[in-house]
Amino acid sequence: MDARLAHDILLPATLAMFPEHFSSRPARAMVLAIGLQESDYIHRRQLIGNHRNWWEVIKPPAKSFHQFEKVGIRGVVEHPATRRLAVEVCRLLGYPPDVNVLHAAVEHNDLLASAFARLALWRLPQPLPGPDDHQEAWAQYLEAWQPGKPKPERWQHRYQTAWDIVGVAA
Repeated sequence: MDARLAHDILLPATLAMFPEHFSSRPARAMVLAIGLQESDYIHRRQLIGNHRNWWEVIKPPAKSFHQFEKVGIRGVVEHPATRRLAVEVCRLLGYPPDVNVLHAAVEHNDLLASAFARLALWRLPQPLPGPDDHQEAWAQYLEAWQPGKPKPERWQHRYQTAWDIVGVAA
């Protein structure tokens, strides 16, 4: 998958499960930017060691294009601001709101993973940043994802790419 396809097909289906205010341009851009930052929309499993292909990694800690670890899934399912919507997404997609089941499912269910990415951002108290505020976007990404090995040198380009895609379709 690539970010443009994610924007054109995956995000509309994802955001249809939520109230309308969830589909703002900043929300779409952040979900795309995080997918780009975490996996370039290529790797469904966290690459470990010398592996270059996601399917070679046997027990990855992070799964999906957004690279969710179990703690991230738990954070969405249990957070007071997202719990109700997370359970509703699970119901709509036919999953129990069980962290282990959901962690396994996000690897291949892009709709579920994208919905949880949007919900992970919903937990943040501050408004999502606009196209010219990549530093605030970086801070919010760090807060929401808590990446073990953040790569700040990649962020600005990926954030700009996400906004270019969102801006074209706006």
